[in-house]
Amino acid sequence: MPPKYAVIPAAGEGKRIRPYSEKVPKPMIQVFGQPILSHVIDRCKDAGITNIIIVINPKSDAVKNYFHDGSELGVSIEYVVQPKPEGIGHAVGLTEGNVETPFAVYLGDELYLDSDHRGFIQSFEETGCAASIGIMRVDNEDLIRKNYSVEIHPETQIIQHLVEKPIELTNDILGCGSYIFDETVFEAIKRTPPSKKNEIEITDTLNTIRALGHDVYGYFLGGQYLNVTYTEDIAEAEKLLSQDKDLIL
Repeated sequence: MPPKYAVIPAAGEGKRIRPYSEKVPKPMIQVFGQPILSHVIDRCKDAGITNIIIVINPKSDAVKNYFHDGSELGVSIEYVVQPKPEGIGHAVGLTEGNVETPFAVYLGDELYLDSDHRGFIQSFEETGCAASIGIMRVDNEDLIRKNYSVEIHPETQIIQHLVEKPIELTNDILGCGSYIFDETVFEAIKRTPPSKKNEIEITDTLNTIRALGHDVYGYFLGGQYLNVTYTEDIAEAEKLLSQDKDLIL
């Protein structure tokens, strides 16, 4: 069964993108005429998912006041509050009991262009894996160092190893903030030890899923990608989305 729900972790404080995030939460920063989060919701709709859970921090009234229940956008939105920053894995864990499995996870600060998210969603059942992650081949090594590196089996595309914000790279594969999980993820989150930042990293949770004896699949999304993390990424985001003819029309 393909996922019917998407979880969007959007509780980060956005310290690295100040001053843009001083007055609004990072996912509400305007890019190409819309909040970043609007573009993420559009991606969910393009993938055929209309049930959305947004994880916000206690100060994110701006998100709820802008999107409300999502009906004006043709989706249904629920909100879950993450009281303090404890990592993406922790944020996903908070949705247990609110979300039906399997479900997708899209980070609230990532933009894509011409990527195959519908294929990503539809392929999940075919893999028989407990989780899938979106991956890309990239020329820019800095993109990998800002996210996480991925090693896959060359024939099956089953994940062999993940490293959060790697220093040394072994290939050109970028791990993106697009995931699909079955119910295994909640047990894995409970078993995932906190990082040095005292957060439950989603990459550590994925490695925990593997340690529990389940496979994680890497799906090549194609297209272009940007994680909006630093102030200079705003201009890059505008440039990326300006290539999208659907947005221009």
